[in-house]
Parts: sequence; C-alpha cells; structure tokens
Amino acid sequence: MGRPSNPQTRYFQRTLSDPQRMVLLAAGKGNLCRGFENVLDLYSEAHNKGFRPDMPVSILNIGRATTNNPNSDESIGDRVRETIREE
Repeated sequence: MGRPSNPQTRYFQRTLSDPQRMVLLAAGKGNLCRGFENVLDLYSEAHNKGFRPDMPVSILNIGRATTNNPNSDESIGDRVRETIREE
C-alpha cells in the first residue's frame, strides 16, 4: 500500500484495482479526477450528517430512485456538483 499516510500529505499515488477505477470513472462521468472529487464530496456530506468510518455503509439510507426521482420536484442530476463545474 505504500508509505504510511500523514495528515500533511499533499500528493499521493495509489494503484487502483479495476473495481475502484470503475467507481471513480462512474462518479466522474469518465474523468478519474472529477470522480475522486465527487467521492470526496459524497463522504463530506455523509460525515456532516453523522456518518463515521466505523459505521456500516448501509446506515446511509441512500434512496433507490433513479436520477429522475419521482419523489422529488427536482431531479438529483440538477443538484450535483457537476453542474457547478461545467467546463
């Protein structure tokens, strides 16, 4: 896994497994860097709502709806960070 982490670390390299790469690509619509940033945003949101690393992921209560959620007046896609950072 490389060197032990340090809170002052600014840059890090990591070899991604195929499933990890696929998650980041999906989260970033084909862009690994954007996917990494989106995953960080998701964790930040979960942490702000009380999630901690020792908790099971199932506690997050993520809806099973599509991006066009019928239970919402606004689609999830309209609220994601991607719309803020359009190139």
